[in-house]
Amino acid sequence: MSGFALLYPTYHLLGFSRPEKERDLNSEKDRMGFIYSFDMSEQIAHFKRMPEHIQSSAECNVVDVIYESFVVPGDQDYLMSRLLAQKGLPRGFYWAAAQAIEKYLKAFLLMNGEGVKKFKSHPIKKLFEAACKIDTSLADLDIMPHQSIQVEASVSHHLIKFSIPDFIDELERHGSADNRYNAFGVKYNTGHLCAMDSLSFQLRRRIGAIPINESLKNLSPDLILIFEKNNPWFHAEENQPPSQIPSDEFPIQYSSSVTKFEFLIKNESNPACKLALQWLGAKMKLPQ
Repeated sequence: MSGFALLYPTYHLLGFSRPEKERDLNSEKDRMGFIYSFDMSEQIAHFKRMPEHIQSSAECNVVDVIYESFVVPGDQDYLMSRLLAQKGLPRGFYWAAAQAIEKYLKAFLLMNGEGVKKFKSHPIKKLFEAACKIDTSLADLDIMPHQSIQVEASVSHHLIKFSIPDFIDELERHGSADNRYNAFGVKYNTGHLCAMDSLSFQLRRRIGAIPINESLKNLSPDLILIFEKNNPWFHAEENQPPSQIPSDEFPIQYSSSVTKFEFLIKNESNPACKLALQWLGAKMKLPQ
């Protein structure tokens, strides 16, 4: 059944079927509930013979679990990615950002009836490709900085802008599990954060997720303020003044690092490098 689920303060959901048609994601109702399109009868025999209120309740129980297991942790990972980026910790930004996008994509797939058990490890690119098969518009998402962000002309060339395929590649490479131990280092630009803001907002919108402040409402006001600062996609209030880049709170940053492991791999013909790799390989799991 396809449906729309309204979220109440207790996080219990009520759903109802809807005809298959394009939905206005800007409507008030869509901003306050989830859009789902899965058929439980594909896994559960005689599901459609059950009373309608049982079917609806079962579907909304599923949506509850998807929300609590993927959207809420994704929101928390997204908040963490922003904070780490602003505090000059780009490797941490990538790890949290990759985790957030992975969870949002899995939530999108599940809401559309696509299983995610087949995806091993953290294959962001494969998850994204699977999502594009459901919603072809994802392949052409515009993840440029928000139109209200004003970048000084004299420094605008320092702000890297990404296409959606390029940004997905960046997240999968720099946010990979192998890089948890700083195996490859990272390359980071403030443009990565702008792209992350845009992509997170647009994925949540396609899930039909309730406003992100529901996931973050138990956080301290200071932390929420940091999250919303220079993040017009998620401003709690409308008609916010334009964000200025660069500023004291939001400078344009760029960092790049090469690790000793990368150096050893590239210079494996050197006996000292080869011996070091040999010893390390015997004592620890080397990154792929």
